[in-house]
Amino acid sequence: MTKFELITLIIASFSIAVSLIAVYLSGKANNTNKNMFRRQGVIDLHMAWQNINEIDEKNLIGPDVVKAVNALSLTASLWNHDVIEKSILYQTYWTSYKDLYDTLNNINELVPGHKKTCRSLMTNEITKAYEGMKNVNLSTVTQTII
Repeated sequence: MTKFELITLIIASFSIAVSLIAVYLSGKANNTNKNMFRRQGVIDLHMAWQNINEIDEKNLIGPDVVKAVNALSLTASLWNHDVIEKSILYQTYWTSYKDLYDTLNNINELVPGHKKTCRSLMTNEITKAYEGMKNVNLSTVTQTII
């Protein structure tokens, strides 16, 4: 092997090493960005659930219903698109989500200031997340066969 070939081999090896380090660092940066995005999702979700008022079928308040539906919709989006770990969503929001969904889904009255009923505001995405969380709940129940 000539001196020129040896230098070329060393430079090529160095280039490969630098490329591998760059790929590794790029992967770490991507994971960091994903984690930051997930944390932001938790903060946004927490804020959406702040000050959600109880919905009274006999005294519907339009802005309260809209805020409640928005909280359900954001939670559903995060659940359906795996933005936040489902176990965290389930553990933190399932009871509130279920209660609010069941309440709104059982009210077939027009929301004041809107041309839709509470039930019609339950989108497919909201219902899909509800069913998904409900199935998680059922899977935690242990069963035995005798």
